[in-house]
Amino acid sequence: FDMFREKPVSMGIIKKRKLVHRDHDWHRSVHVWLVDPERRLVLLQKRSPEKDTFPNRWDISSAGHIEAEDGSSSCSRETAIRELEEELGVISKTKAAVSKDDLVFGFTCPAEQAPIGGCNCYEDVYFLHEDSQTCQFQIGIAEVTEVKWIQWEELQLAWNSQDETVVPRVEPYKKAFFKVLNERILVK
Repeated sequence: FDMFREKPVSMGIIKKRKLVHRDHDWHRSVHVWLVDPERRLVLLQKRSPEKDTFPNRWDISSAGHIEAEDGSSSCSRETAIRELEEELGVISKTKAAVSKDDLVFGFTCPAEQAPIGGCNCYEDVYFLHEDSQTCQFQIGIAEVTEVKWIQWEELQLAWNSQDETVVPRVEPYKKAFFKVLNERILVK
């Protein structure tokens, strides 16, 4: 991964994932939240017990690190699409692969989570509208063990109560997440 200092601008240093996580270096990742605005639902995935960060916890619909050679912001979207395919096998409304235009960029958040079992990432967060009743998945069992749709408010309660079955999120992330849901996703 590319390593970063105070802003998501590369330092020009590349290290292997294992070393970046061990050394608590800052790097970039993408998060994709599948949302069903009509029913106020978000999709969670349960992380594999083999994951090095937050194993066996409920988490973002799909997520992944941006590889060093993928450093541009356009590659953030490409990483998001790749992770959707790898982890969930998401089939879009048109029964074709998800395109860059389907993803709604929400925000980028610095999240210092190495001290609590995660990693230090600048997280590019996207949203993808899906119908929870018709969306189909082919779960990539290497990273994900199951998925479930839950109410937005249930996720908010889990985060705020520090529910240990759910991956925690930093306060700025939670604030931006629910702002995007309420102000941009619901109005579509």
